[in-house]
Amino acid sequence: MSGYTIPDSVTKGDFEFFKKSLNDLKSGKIDKDDFKGIRVPFGVYEQRERETYMVRVKTYAGEIEPKQLSVLADYADKYANNQLHITTRGGIQLHYTKLDDLCEILENLHSIGLTSRGGGGATVRNINADILSNVASDCIFDVIPYANALTSKMLGLKDSFHLPKKFKFAFSASSADRAMATITDVGFIAKIQNGARGFEVWVAGGMGAKPLLGFKLMDFLPESELFILSQAAKQIYDRHGDRERKARARFRFVAEKFGEAELSKMIFDEMKIVREKFDCTLDIKPSPELPELKGVDLEIPKMSKEQELWWNRFVIAQIQKGYYCAKVPLKLGDLKAIHARELAKRLEVIGNHSLFFAPNQNMYLRNLSAKNLLSLYDLIMEFSTQSHKPAIIGDMVACTGAATCQLGIARPRGAVAKIEEYLEDKGLDLDSLKGFRIQLSGCPNSCANHFSANLGFFGKSKRNGEHSYPAYNVVIGGIVSASENKKSRFAKKVADISAYHLPEFVYRVLAKYIEQKPKYPLFEDYVDSIGEAEIVAIAESLQEIPDFSENTAPYYDYTSDKLFGETSKERGIGEEHFKEVKPN
Repeated sequence: MSGYTIPDSVTKGDFEFFKKSLNDLKSGKIDKDDFKGIRVPFGVYEQRERETYMVRVKTYAGEIEPKQLSVLADYADKYANNQLHITTRGGIQLHYTKLDDLCEILENLHSIGLTSRGGGGATVRNINADILSNVASDCIFDVIPYANALTSKMLGLKDSFHLPKKFKFAFSASSADRAMATITDVGFIAKIQNGARGFEVWVAGGMGAKPLLGFKLMDFLPESELFILSQAAKQIYDRHGDRERKARARFRFVAEKFGEAELSKMIFDEMKIVREKFDCTLDIKPSPELPELKGVDLEIPKMSKEQELWWNRFVIAQIQKGYYCAKVPLKLGDLKAIHARELAKRLEVIGNHSLFFAPNQNMYLRNLSAKNLLSLYDLIMEFSTQSHKPAIIGDMVACTGAATCQLGIARPRGAVAKIEEYLEDKGLDLDSLKGFRIQLSGCPNSCANHFSANLGFFGKSKRNGEHSYPAYNVVIGGIVSASENKKSRFAKKVADISAYHLPEFVYRVLAKYIEQKPKYPLFEDYVDSIGEAEIVAIAESLQEIPDFSENTAPYYDYTSDKLFGETSKERGIGEEHFKEVKPN
């Protein structure tokens, strides 16, 4: 497998410092704030429920081995809340872990070839790769090995863990830009020029409260220069990122300060320094070749009507003859340990190089023959309730929000569940909306990438008289693409809506668009023509909520038994704010 390699500097030096620091915390030699600056860069976040922690694990650019999944399921049962949570960068989180178990968890992760180092804080984060790399027909070449090789290199460099704020890389296998390379700190899009492999390079993009599209730095970067450019961009960010004002600490603000031309020159000049200072080679390990299928192995077994419906909704043929890829929706990104363990057991028999997690918080089962994929059908139907439903339901993305995050305002996971329930009762032709993206963040920080959505939301607080209530800003018409005739753009903020009315709002918007879809096959075209005005009108018609004396429901957020005004007081400053503490 083309996974990353964890260097001794992490498994020994950094981890030993973490272990010593935890002992120092318990003995009173350092305080919680000091330890926060040590644990967060190890992907360990304190949750909203005090003295409980989330551990974020880096995958192999979205992939893990079945044996690793089985062990993680055991960890979820032993240390966490009996389930795994998939992140919006294809990582895996263990929630509700305890302080006393952290060292054992991190050490056990290293024993199976995974790490949480760089899973949080001002570090190089989990490197994203195109979920359909080496699968979809538009792929230029497989970018996953490059993402893992760069991960290995960055893990071994101390400056990857003491940056002004988080720093993200992404690799897309085509101009469809499924990894959002055009809107990340440093993005690479596969390209072949004169028979040689390389990348189109985009830099200084990002979302958050003040989003900015990236700009194209280079039309073509030879693959041999991949680390050189990556390290140069990181060093420029390390030197010029704003360490005093966290709200303006991301790489895009460096671009804003210097301008695209000057930042480009700074990166190119820095590349000369990197060439002299570092061993710039990357250990590229190609993905394993799939065995050629012949005869009956190429056949698709006879399916029931239910299986055919599922197949048409979620399965695509790969570029490798006879192999298929299935998207498996995970409701709110959650996978119970018992199901993860059973899936891992079966995959060890039929397909080791087959398990991937995507930024839409779903699972992808790849590199399987039709027979082997259908052998998993009953299990998939058992743990993926959304595999029974149109794809738009399982494609809804929500961050954890105020349920666990200290910065969360609203609770989008509960909102998504209510939207799903509401849509199912209305009988819309949701299969006609395959590929439609609904994404909800609990605050402006864009953990659910709401600015890239067709229909996106981010949490806010509103008041009606003396009482506050949960609400969402509405953004529409996001595009992610690097093709010549369609470029990335952020969704436009056009309205707000109470959480109480959110399910009905989503239903009305989708119903309107379905009516207009024959004329506007793409939602962004509908938005740009008549859609924005229609959507604003729907929001305006749903602005009023009942007074508190008439109905208290709007003043509670979904899944919360406390008034919204009370839970708002529980917000913390967030885990990204800490005193920087470096190992000796």
